[in-house]
Amino acid sequence: MSGGDQAAGLRQWARRRETSPVEERADESVASSASIDAVPVSAPVVPAPRTPLVVVGLPSHSVAPVRTRLGEWAALERRWAATPESWEILPVRADTDLDAWRQRYARWALWVQSDADAFAAMYRTLRQLKEHGGPRRLLALHEPRLPRQGLLDNLQRAAASYLDIDLLLLAR
Repeated sequence: MSGGDQAAGLRQWARRRETSPVEERADESVASSASIDAVPVSAPVVPAPRTPLVVVGLPSHSVAPVRTRLGEWAALERRWAATPESWEILPVRADTDLDAWRQRYARWALWVQSDADAFAAMYRTLRQLKEHGGPRRLLALHEPRLPRQGLLDNLQRAAASYLDIDLLLLAR
């Protein structure tokens, strides 16, 4: 194509653009699909990396209660909680070899159940953590209406006194 023809084509395109925005969009879509040198469409959005959180004490491997709880903290505008989707929740059993997990992941949580046998079950989970090379510091995640007095305080004191584990309880 000669230089004059190309310039004439650009002038024609500019005139159309001034007269009709609808025609402009149609012309651009036709031109971009027909042209080899068309500007590429923007690259796909890459999701932000998620923060891994290893969770022990889940009654099943369902991470739904953990996501719900993190969502509640996020709704209270706790910056550390970000959004529930920003976490990669990794449920792990406390009775497995945890040394490699502990070396690889820095953020750990204990899901505290609230049934009648919760203290015994959670203490057993913490004891297994210690025996299998787990972390010495965990965030206590629990249902929102579980009072601090009683189960949570007792569990925190027992973990510190008998197992040398720091169980972090967050104030609402």
